[in-house]
Amino acid sequence: MIAVIADDLTGAAEIGGIGLRHGLRTEIHTLVPEHTNAGLLVIAADSRSKPEAAAIDEMTTITQALKTLQPEWIYKKTDSVLRGHVIAELNTHLAILGLESALLIPANPTLGRTIRDGHYYLNGKPIHHSAFSIDPEFPIYSADIQDMLHTQQEPMQLRKPHEELPPRGIVVGEVTDLADLQTWAHRLAAQTLAAGAAGFFSALLDRNFPIALTPIRDGAPDTKDPGRIGTPLLFISGTTFDRSRDSIKRQMEAGGPVRYLPLSPDETWLDDIASLLKKQNKAIIAIDPDWYSYSARDLRDSLAVTVYRLLKRTIPAEIIIEGGATAYAILNAIGWRTLIPEQELAQGLVRMRVADVPDLFVTVKPGSYPWPDAIRI
Repeated sequence: MIAVIADDLTGAAEIGGIGLRHGLRTEIHTLVPEHTNAGLLVIAADSRSKPEAAAIDEMTTITQALKTLQPEWIYKKTDSVLRGHVIAELNTHLAILGLESALLIPANPTLGRTIRDGHYYLNGKPIHHSAFSIDPEFPIYSADIQDMLHTQQEPMQLRKPHEELPPRGIVVGEVTDLADLQTWAHRLAAQTLAAGAAGFFSALLDRNFPIALTPIRDGAPDTKDPGRIGTPLLFISGTTFDRSRDSIKRQMEAGGPVRYLPLSPDETWLDDIASLLKKQNKAIIAIDPDWYSYSARDLRDSLAVTVYRLLKRTIPAEIIIEGGATAYAILNAIGWRTLIPEQELAQGLVRMRVADVPDLFVTVKPGSYPWPDAIRI
């Protein structure tokens, strides 16, 4: 069994999609299970949205529990643009696993995310010139890897794909293209913790597992249309990225089934959402842009409680959630702990069956990822 510890739910789902692509029976849990028959076990944490001390506590609990399952190897899924408490969490994993070195490869060239000469680029431009500069919890003000990882007092070890690696410590590998990812995957040494974005994990799987010819559904090949989403559909957006917010605003102005979350959703507002699901087979819930002066955690918690109240009235066939911390908060409020990935609709967009409600599917997507042409919300 391969085990992955992800610092948010969308990252966990993306890893689950890669597992399907490689033919692995995959499970995603928010708590480490006592038993599993999974070939790929993904633990979705919520550490990125927590203070550092709480993130370390969560990673300590998860890593200790995973050790008892004795996986063949463990991968640490971090944010591809290094938001969160990356170094503190990696040091926690190393201490518990008894390892002295970690290889961190956060870049993902398929999404235009590269690292060159110690700086991070998005589609060829320094990362701090993008929408990541206004992230509500981890705004990126510099493209320098040292600044992004907050390691000025302890200089980070940066290496190019063919440079010699130190025997201990955390190394950040530079990546400019897919060939660099494959080089790093083949250079990973035994007793070194592999960490980084989905691209590096995929490159590691390429060494041992061929790409499945068809998607895997419940352990068997799935021949369904990979762009097919059922109805009624509840779409929930908790992202601050302009592309998504602008799309939702345009739909609302065109008379679409969009409702912004009020400060105190009452029964009438919930009835309205339930009616949209029944009459139009779709409802879109989003956070009003005027609300972004409130704390991100308060907004997530309010949205999660509201969705919980709504689902006590009506259960749609499909739920799509944009934003990893939002998705985790919603699942935690409802009490859904296990998701079974069944379709990778596109990179980072993975359709999962809820173990406790077998007829319900949840799809999650990072807010910064684009929607594929086959999916229209």
